[in-house]
Amino acid sequence: MLAIVLIISLLSQGQAVDYGTDFITAFPENLAYYFPATLSLQLKITSLLPNTVITVSMNTTVIKQLTNGSPQVSIVNINNAEVNQLGISGSAIRIISDKNITVFSISKRGDSVQSNLVPPTAHLGVEYLVPSLNYTELAVQMNTYNVSQFASSSAVLMDFSYRLLIINAKETDNVVTVTEKQPGGDIVTTITLGPLALTQLASSAYWFKVSSTDKVAVILTNPCVDSLSCRCNMIAHQLRPSELLGTEFIFPQFNSSTYRLFVTSAESVDLSCGSETRNIQPGSLGLLPYLPDLVSTNPILKTSKPSAVRVIRPGFIIDLLPKSMFAGCFLVHVNINTQPNALVIVETAQKDLLYIGSALATGTSWEEISGTPYSWDLITMTTSSSIIWHPNSPIAVYSIEKSGAVGVYGGPAISLNNEPDPNGCVVVPMSFELSNVTMSWQASRSYCTSKNEILVSPNFNYTQQKMVAALNSMNAEGYAWLGLRRNLVTSEWYWHRSVAFGFANWDNNQPAGGLCVSMRMEPNGNFTWSTVRCCSPMLPLCATDMVTVTTLTDVPI
Repeated sequence: MLAIVLIISLLSQGQAVDYGTDFITAFPENLAYYFPATLSLQLKITSLLPNTVITVSMNTTVIKQLTNGSPQVSIVNINNAEVNQLGISGSAIRIISDKNITVFSISKRGDSVQSNLVPPTAHLGVEYLVPSLNYTELAVQMNTYNVSQFASSSAVLMDFSYRLLIINAKETDNVVTVTEKQPGGDIVTTITLGPLALTQLASSAYWFKVSSTDKVAVILTNPCVDSLSCRCNMIAHQLRPSELLGTEFIFPQFNSSTYRLFVTSAESVDLSCGSETRNIQPGSLGLLPYLPDLVSTNPILKTSKPSAVRVIRPGFIIDLLPKSMFAGCFLVHVNINTQPNALVIVETAQKDLLYIGSALATGTSWEEISGTPYSWDLITMTTSSSIIWHPNSPIAVYSIEKSGAVGVYGGPAISLNNEPDPNGCVVVPMSFELSNVTMSWQASRSYCTSKNEILVSPNFNYTQQKMVAALNSMNAEGYAWLGLRRNLVTSEWYWHRSVAFGFANWDNNQPAGGLCVSMRMEPNGNFTWSTVRCCSPMLPLCATDMVTVTTLTDVPI
């Protein structure tokens, strides 16, 4: 039996990646449970690998179980799951799988639509800062209410504060502490949630923080918030935990008249944009104007401490992705009947290398974001589920859709790979196995094939450098076979992995006359390649082939 001295992954995924095997969510009330329009609650569950087994359940009862033979988007309708009562209930929806999936929720009643990326349980947290934004001023401005009557009359039942929906993500009891930052001092409420239970707390203008003994999901919600033209739209906005905050944000120059900013931080924080700086205190309720420099000169928002920055529009709350969460590949779900767009931010010098699926993006009209090295565009989406990726530059992607005549909803797209990769949208990275027993190229190829692997094939400099970093971390030394060989008829080089040959890391005076290729491994060396006789004894360096995704089909279940 051959001893394995190295088993290592080429690519590690960070917290920005939105796939996993365990998810929990809920569907807050949309408009009103008695509103005379059909309610539609859906989950879009994307399987990234073949033969994925998925189970959807509510309150321990299985709603749907499916096995996807190939990567696809399964549309699952959920019945009787709307959370329209305050207090504790068992209406949480849990989704588990045996392989990585992503989950996206959609709630629709009439023209009121909200969609949410559902993060995997692994990326939930135990502390959340709640944006208790004061929406009243913006609502008054939009709809020319009688301000004095609106502000002072208890007979005018207009509620512009938000409920909190908190879901226990664990199968054990979870103690949740909720803090309101009232003018007279903090009010602290403690709640014990049973396994996978949820609670919905009444509207308050002073929600500040949610903390828990174990992981929870937190959704900020209002069933009917005033929008433009005296319309009403549901808000359901899932919060990010405190550890996923940032300090630098970029957003394009939209029409400033209907947009506001809201900053949430655990401490006093300065928000700067160009020459202007605003100080925000913990628990601040005020909406900030869309600062002039955002529209004119420099739309970079910086905070002095980790914060969440949101853009607020009538009926619309969107988390800005901090630059630290720009990624290499995103999945965008839209309804193609809603004039959907993907808002993409990319480095200006790299904008022409943006891919949608397997092809370069076409028909784009990039606009430079002044004062930054970035450009942006609203790209029309023509399919309900699309992969947007870049081979070498981190990007930000948001989905933007219309609801009815004036409603807008959307948010950050689903991150599938936090690191750009010229191989495509990689959802399963390459990993290596290095044997310590030498053999010929042919025997090495057979050895790798017997393990359902291939001789390593670094077809890009990116792949070579990742491989070198992995081998250096193990202090690997000696000579290993590559899956590269010369064609006996044409003398052209080809990869055993059946990918195009374009990159090479030849040593001096190489390639020479040999038909096979080895790589010299030495700590902190150049890991250069040389041609050798195929019968020479070298170490087999096997690799699992990476899995990429380019197109996905929506399948109603």
